[in-house]
Amino acid sequence: MDMLLHNPIGDMYGPHFLLFYACVIVTTLLVCLRNVQDPSTNQPLPLIPTEPDPYAIAFLRGGESELTKLVVFDLIQRGYLQVNGQYLKQASEHPDLSQLEPIEREVFDWFSSSRKASEMKFSWSLPASLTQKYTVYEQHLQNEQLLYADEWQAWNINIGLIGATIIFSLGSYKLLVALAKGRHNVGFLIIMGVFSIIMLLWLMSQPPRLSDRGQRYLRRLQGTFAQLKQKATTSIPDELNYNLLVAVFGVEALAGTPYYSYQDAFLLKRSSSSSCGSSDGSSCGSSCGSSCGSSCGGGCGGCGGG
Repeated sequence: MDMLLHNPIGDMYGPHFLLFYACVIVTTLLVCLRNVQDPSTNQPLPLIPTEPDPYAIAFLRGGESELTKLVVFDLIQRGYLQVNGQYLKQASEHPDLSQLEPIEREVFDWFSSSRKASEMKFSWSLPASLTQKYTVYEQHLQNEQLLYADEWQAWNINIGLIGATIIFSLGSYKLLVALAKGRHNVGFLIIMGVFSIIMLLWLMSQPPRLSDRGQRYLRRLQGTFAQLKQKATTSIPDELNYNLLVAVFGVEALAGTPYYSYQDAFLLKRSSSSSCGSSDGSSCGSSCGSSCGSSCGGGCGGCGGG
């Protein structure tokens, strides 16, 4: 019993132990983070395809939400959907539906009534059949080890629990020794222990969506197609380039292009004055969105500058 109470740690002066405890906590955090599992770190990157699939790239970058946005954008370009401010709906005179892929037809049907584009981020509101189609892209990315795998995360949790046990054991021991010696000024010790354990477990339970290989591949895609940003605002790229632009960089990249009103539909923080001016915001949003949806006319560009 005497050895438990009187040893270098048990007899360590309080402030000195807190400094020692802080060093142990920091070291434990660093060791745990260094051992985060990701076997894809040193793997070579996949080649950039000569005909990249914008849908696959959008799913890589942002998952279901970004893929759905791209499908909607594609339907707007082809005249199946039209924009009215922040609302989208089926165009009254849309092209033949037989030209649509299954995932495009699901999204088109979902807009049988006017909806806000922002509703698409809630997966429960989308048709179950549409959600199932995402698994095709997800499985492909998992096979390529571009997504962070669940089994890697299980390893991380175990590492985090070991680190938490070390911090908890050392802090608890000193707390019991202090109480046994009649010392009750242990507030900092308890705060340090509890806070560090919570932080450690939180860090180890927050894996990135993409693996290291996936993040490097996405950066390579964005570097390869960086010229599309400049090209979109200075010329009229074909439909594939616009889809690829949104797939690689997101709807934010539409700023300054004839499709800026589509960006407004998703970026709800923009003020109403940024749409079309002072007193005619609603009518302008409607006419501009319709013309963009149908023909990508120059009128939209003029509206954006107003």
